[in-house]
Amino acid sequence: MARELTRTPFTCELVTIHSTRSFAELVSRIESTFQHYDAKILRDLTTEGDTEKLAAYVKKVGEPTEFAIFFQLDQGSTQRLAGIPIESRFYLFGNATIAQGLFRYSERAGLGAPVRFCVSQRDGQGARIDLDLPTSFFSQFPEMTGSPVPKELDERMIPLLLRIAS
Repeated sequence: MARELTRTPFTCELVTIHSTRSFAELVSRIESTFQHYDAKILRDLTTEGDTEKLAAYVKKVGEPTEFAIFFQLDQGSTQRLAGIPIESRFYLFGNATIAQGLFRYSERAGLGAPVRFCVSQRDGQGARIDLDLPTSFFSQFPEMTGSPVPKELDERMIPLLLRIAS
């Protein structure tokens, strides 16, 4: 049973990267740029408790960008079934060892790490990539002001996504 409910309003900056590429091209470029973490391997390495092996796996999968995809969900196919003319794919991506620099400051880091972004295209419109700016998203947690990681994510992820979109 819940003891207390707290609501904390905050403002988050949404980053939208418009592209002349199609949805299919963007998805293809994203999935050829970033490898996928294997959830079972991550779980097994965590269970083993060998931080060096885990770090090596994260580094290997993250090559050459240091970031990889944790999860993806195709939302567009379901929406099309409902008659909504849209393509949409949601991704969780990041780096499991870089994320430690968020969780050291707050257990709530899991709300934004891995970072989520969405690639979408409504019929007749251009494709786009949308994500919450990490520094803006994590600003809702006062205890995270000392972490350099949100700024690092801004500076590294946004250029990667811009390159993919151009």
